[in-house]
Amino acid sequence: MKRLGLKGTAAVAAALGCMATSAVAMEHEFNGMLRIKGDLTNFDQAGGNDASGKRTLYRTNPSHSFFYTEQRARLKYTGKFSDDVKLVTQFEIDSRWGDTSQGKASQNSTRNQGGAMETDQVNLETKNVYMDFKAPFAPTRVKAGLMPFDDAYKGIFLGTDIAGVMTTTKVDQLTVNAGWLRGYDNLNFNGADGTIPAVNAAPTGTGSLSGTVNPGRYSLDLGILEAKYALSKELTVGGSYYLTYSNLEKSGFNILNTLGVNAAYNFGTGTIDGFLLYQNGDNPTNDFGQVGQKVSAYAANVAAKVKAGPGTLRSSVLYASGDDGQGKVGAFQCVNQLGDGNATSTYSAAQMTMLITNTRYAANTDRALINTVTNYNQGLMGAFVGYDLDIDKTFIKTNLGMAAVAENNNSFKPKNLAKNDYSNGKYVGTEVNAEVGYKISSNLTASLVAGYVFLGDYYKDTVKNSVSGAVETPDNPWKTQVVLNLTF
Repeated sequence: MKRLGLKGTAAVAAALGCMATSAVAMEHEFNGMLRIKGDLTNFDQAGGNDASGKRTLYRTNPSHSFFYTEQRARLKYTGKFSDDVKLVTQFEIDSRWGDTSQGKASQNSTRNQGGAMETDQVNLETKNVYMDFKAPFAPTRVKAGLMPFDDAYKGIFLGTDIAGVMTTTKVDQLTVNAGWLRGYDNLNFNGADGTIPAVNAAPTGTGSLSGTVNPGRYSLDLGILEAKYALSKELTVGGSYYLTYSNLEKSGFNILNTLGVNAAYNFGTGTIDGFLLYQNGDNPTNDFGQVGQKVSAYAANVAAKVKAGPGTLRSSVLYASGDDGQGKVGAFQCVNQLGDGNATSTYSAAQMTMLITNTRYAANTDRALINTVTNYNQGLMGAFVGYDLDIDKTFIKTNLGMAAVAENNNSFKPKNLAKNDYSNGKYVGTEVNAEVGYKISSNLTASLVAGYVFLGDYYKDTVKNSVSGAVETPDNPWKTQVVLNLTF
């Protein structure tokens, strides 16, 4: 993080032109990142995300590989009034080199664009705008506004930017997080595909716009309660309760309870951790059907990391229950983005490039075979192992991952076109990937990333060849990336 000196502070204050005289004493902090990545692949669809469920793989001709370049910038500004009061903002600019520029008036504010010649596109995205302050007379900090939120379970339930109020209270070895988050208010959310989910029509006589109602009438809300206690320097245990409330659907209001426990143990040369989550209640709004049905689902994880030779060995297993879509919901329900089913939950700890969503390499495109942990109510079973090695300024990361769906769900499983049924198996595939990078400076790295997925029988005979029309198994996905990553 860089802090501006007195001259820099004065210049910023003058440029903004909106700071009162009393605000001159503020401390201004700027940080962020710029990631540029070139992608050669037969898998990604630049600007598209989901490759799971019925949105299956279509490219069956190796000549359909292509190369594109994307970039993502994040700019974070913190206005610090004192140690007890802060304003935090974060903005993002995404584009694909050569995409569009100087669009029509109706297009000038389109996100994720502006990389074509002449640029000049309005594409600044607001990620976070929130206040962070210490509550009076209590060992509690409060965040209120548009903020990042990550659950206590490696992001498999919810990891996103969201509006709400969160508090963190620390008393000796005990830390408690509590708050309320609002995902959606009213029926006017447009997903990435530009459609509005099927919901209650607006009541007549309200004077509201078509498809909307008065603010606060229909919503998706989350209640958050997390606790963690350090029993010793080596052992920490925790628990949580997440309440999901939704009345966005014709089925009325639905409440889903998610209860969890977690623990982590440090044994000197390494760590081991794990968690267990259980859900019951009514299925809330999602993109996978069965809204309002009774839920009984769970997810579990065990992971370990240990010093091994000159590097570090990592391993983990993850299970999220699924169902067949024919009745009671047995699929673990993460909080999914409405309108397109894109991930607001993930498992980046797997460090995959295509098998499971990994935001480490994301820009406009973050496509994966398993795009969310719910995985279209199919759930997942995964095992992952990796090895990290640092040699002076060079770093090497290698990973192996294996994943399958937990249950066959014919509503979303790709069809075996040769047999005209769903007899293909549950195994999604095996990924091997590696990253070799170099630290050019303390804040700039360059790396080469390569990944290859050996598709499992889940995809057997599920597509037609785009040239011959013959029924085939899709080509194994692969990608190579050149990545420049600047942080400041």
